[in-house]
Amino acid sequence: MTGEIRTINLILVVAGLVIATIGLVQVFISSNIEKKTRYFFFLLFAVLDLYVLCILTRGLTYSRQDSAFWPLLSEIVLFGQAFFASVLTVIITAFLLYQSGEKKWFVSPFFRVSLAFWLVYVVLLVSNFFTGAIYNVDQYNIYTRGPLFPVLVAPTILIMAVNLLAVFVKRRSLTKKQRYAFIIYSVFPMIAMVIQSRVFGIHLIALSSVIAAVFMLTFIFSDQTERYYIKEAENSRLKLDILLAQIQPHFLYNSLITIRHICGNDAAKAQEAIDIFVAYLRHNMDSLTTDRPVDFLTELDHVKGYLALQKLRFGDDLSVEYFLATTDFKLPTLTLQPLVENAVTYGIRKKNSGKGTVIIRTRFLGDVVELSVEDDGPGFSNDNNEAISLAEGNKSHVGLANVRERIESICGGKLIIDSEPGKGTKVVIRLERRGKC
Repeated sequence: MTGEIRTINLILVVAGLVIATIGLVQVFISSNIEKKTRYFFFLLFAVLDLYVLCILTRGLTYSRQDSAFWPLLSEIVLFGQAFFASVLTVIITAFLLYQSGEKKWFVSPFFRVSLAFWLVYVVLLVSNFFTGAIYNVDQYNIYTRGPLFPVLVAPTILIMAVNLLAVFVKRRSLTKKQRYAFIIYSVFPMIAMVIQSRVFGIHLIALSSVIAAVFMLTFIFSDQTERYYIKEAENSRLKLDILLAQIQPHFLYNSLITIRHICGNDAAKAQEAIDIFVAYLRHNMDSLTTDRPVDFLTELDHVKGYLALQKLRFGDDLSVEYFLATTDFKLPTLTLQPLVENAVTYGIRKKNSGKGTVIIRTRFLGDVVELSVEDDGPGFSNDNNEAISLAEGNKSHVGLANVRERIESICGGKLIIDSEPGKGTKVVIRLERRGKC
C-alpha cells in the first residue's frame, strides 16, 4: 500500500469517525425523535463508531512489526471491522420493518432471511481464524486477501438487496422520506463495497456507511418532525371541533328552553318565538355548523336572533344597546352569543330587580379590534377569575373558557374579563386586525 493511499485512507476514516461521533451526540441530545427510533439511531451510530474505530486502529498499527502483539491486534480489529459492518445491514432491516408499521418485525420473512444471510456471514468470518481463506495477517503484520474473500462479501450484498426489496414491498407503508432514507443507506454502501472489493486498499465502505447514516437520520428526523406537527394540528383541530360541538347544541337547547317558557305564559308570543327561531335557523344554519371564522355581522345576526327570543320572554326588563364603530372583521362562529347569554343570564337576571342593560360595543385600538359585551348586573370579584363560566353548578352550561380557547387557537386573540361586585361585568375580545382571522 503506497503512502498516498495510506494518507487518503486516514483522511477518509478520521472523517467517518468524526461524522459518526457527531451523529451519535446529535441523537443523544435530540428529544423530538420518537423513543424507539432514537434507540435505533443510537445503536446505529454506536456500531458505526466501533466499525470505523477498528479501521482506524488497523490503519495506525499496520506497519508495526516489532512484536507478535501487532499481528494479533490486527486479527482482532479486522474481525471487528468485518463483524460490525455486517451488523449494520441487519439493523437496517429491523428498523425498516419497524418504520413500515410491523411491531413484530423479528418474525417478518424479510428479517429472517437477512438474519440467515448474516449467520452465514458470521460462520465464514469465524472460520477464517482457522483457514485464512478469506484474509490473512502474517507474522510480519501484513494483510492479504484470500481466494474466498468475494464469498464473504456476498451475504452482506444479499442483505442489502433484501432491504431494497423490503422497501419496494412496503412502499405503501413508508413515507416518501422514509423510502429515500432506506434506499440511500442500502445503495451507497453497496456501491462502495463493490468498488472496494475491486480496488484494494481504499476504505470507501466506512465513509459511505457513515454518510448514508447521516442522510437517513436527516430524512427520518425531518419526516417525524413533519408528522409530529401534522398530528398536533389535527389534535388542535379536533379539540376545536369538540369545543364548537359543545357550543352548538348548547345554543339550540337554551333557545328551546326560552320558547318552552314563553309557551307556558303566552300562546301568541310562543308562536312569534317559534317563527323567529325557525327563520333564524333557516338563514343561519350554515354559519351555525361551520368551524371557520365568520364575518362579525353574521355573528351579530345570531345574537340578534337570540336576543329577540329573550325580549319576548322578558319584555322591557331587558334592554340592549349597540355602539359599533366597526363591523369589518371576522371571529369564530358562536363566539359573541355565549358572551351575551352570560350577560343576560348571570348579569341582568341575577339583579334583585331582574332588569338591566346589555351593551355590545366595537372599536379600534390601533391595530387591534376590540369587541366587548357589558352588563350592569351584580358582577363578581376579579379574584375569582377561574369561575368565569359563572355556571353556578349548572353542568350543561358552556362557559367563557370555551370561547377564550377558540379565540386564542383560531384567531390568536385574547379574551379579558373585567368585573367588580355591584358594578357589573365587561367581557372583552381583542383581535389583531391583520391576525389569523
